[in-house]
Amino acid sequence: MALAGAVTLSEIPTLAAEVEGDARALAAQTEVNATFIAGLEDFSSDALRLSDSLREAGVTQDMPCIFRGISEDARERVEEFQAADTATERTMAFNGLKALLDDAILLAPMAAGAAADVAVRQDMASR
Repeated sequence: MALAGAVTLSEIPTLAAEVEGDARALAAQTEVNATFIAGLEDFSSDALRLSDSLREAGVTQDMPCIFRGISEDARERVEEFQAADTATERTMAFNGLKALLDDAILLAPMAAGAAADVAVRQDMASR
């Protein structure tokens, strides 16, 4: 479920797991319907929240930019699905979405790890 605003550093792993779970659920879909489109829009919003949260937490790797891009690409996929009039167009949209979701599944745990690294550095710096 998409919520507004960035989350705290300690909540990033949970959000990253949610993005990964959403991606896995969407990857299993084979039918375009209102529920699927809503799920894809929620996934996009959560990926954007993850991007913003990583940036605000001080994650300096490419992760914030990557998840912003995933969010933007997911929004584009929504438009593709909504415009798809033929089975071929829907298949092409699903193929593009699969690659995007595979990236999110692979990278979400890395984003959680990057946030954990920041937390460790902050903890060490505070000693």
